[in-house]
Amino acid sequence: MKFCDITMAYNESSGGIRTYIHEKRRYLLDHTEHEHLLIVPGETDRVERCGRSKIVYLAGPLLPNQDAYRFFVRPDRIREVLLAHRPDVVELGSYYLEPWAVFAYRDRLREAGENCLVGCYFHTDVAEAYVAAPLRSLAHDWFEDWSETLASLGEKLAVLAGSGAERYIRSVFAPCDLAIAPSQAQAERLRGYGIENVEIVPLGVDLELFHPRRRDEAVRAGQGASAESCVLIYAGRLSAEKRVFTLVETLKRLPASAKARLWITGHGPLAEALAKASKALPALRLLPYERDRTAFASLLASADVYLTAGPHETFALSVIEAQACGLPVVGVTAGALRDRVPDGLGFLGPVDDTAAMAEHILRAYASRNEIGLKARQHVEANFGWDSTFRRLLSCYAARSANGHATIASAQG
Repeated sequence: MKFCDITMAYNESSGGIRTYIHEKRRYLLDHTEHEHLLIVPGETDRVERCGRSKIVYLAGPLLPNQDAYRFFVRPDRIREVLLAHRPDVVELGSYYLEPWAVFAYRDRLREAGENCLVGCYFHTDVAEAYVAAPLRSLAHDWFEDWSETLASLGEKLAVLAGSGAERYIRSVFAPCDLAIAPSQAQAERLRGYGIENVEIVPLGVDLELFHPRRRDEAVRAGQGASAESCVLIYAGRLSAEKRVFTLVETLKRLPASAKARLWITGHGPLAEALAKASKALPALRLLPYERDRTAFASLLASADVYLTAGPHETFALSVIEAQACGLPVVGVTAGALRDRVPDGLGFLGPVDDTAAMAEHILRAYASRNEIGLKARQHVEANFGWDSTFRRLLSCYAARSANGHATIASAQG
């Protein structure tokens, strides 16, 4: 069989989705006879081949205010690539022009008496993270000081826009043969959109790569931390929905006696603002996106506490990578973090509550050895990549055996 992934969220500095696709390709090539095709936007049209895997780049412009993420502009070109390669399974990792090209490809096959399974993985809660939440924030920032009435109107507009985005996401997932969510919380979110029969396929972690033994005092020293420092780390996209400046404000709240240091590593539109903040705050260290996975694993393992403030995570892959390295996690009671950080593995608090987050950091640091051991054991028991893809392939096999029935969608 030939498996295909299509997504906009794949480039040299992207995060969890890129990792997921790399690990899927590795699993298919190492453990099966299947082929893998990846279709992504790029600077120019080009093809990369390696054995049973292939990446097809289709020329597309950069997203506004981005220097890495591009988008598809020619759905007909996507369909042409699909027809030329004829994958048996296509999985959508983003939800804009791509789905309609994929559905047209599947229709073409069905007209010829053939078929293709289409899956859609809920990697990103677009309606909440990129529509409703930013609009609510704008309403608060722009209108609250002027008038409660205007602020209330802004909230209502955010709800209306979010509802429209939810209807769109439902229109993408409903025709698919398989809807996939990384956690129970995100499966419930899809059900709230009106999508039923959601399969839960948790993401995984490379348990050999991400390991406490990669802790290195030389790495700490190289980033200005001593053995006595409380080193906090965040790894991910540097953008508003990740609440990275909440982390900075939390750092300022910590007492000098904590000897706290905050390492932020990643790429995104707030990188310049964070670099400026780091000049005024010596305890803040902004690090570039680390493409070397071994070096990244060593950086994680060399910290003491993983810190994250984003309320819209659908899985939080970096959290389980940190837990695999033996770190406690301090985050917020929202999104997938409620699943990723059960009692005993860290502390969660209200969104944007820097006082609570600072208190939780001190508690996590004080118990870091005990919590870190439990975190490693938890990840070993639940989050190996091989189990992820065994589960995924069994879901597709079950759909195929059931006659390619499409996912049921609630009306409304």
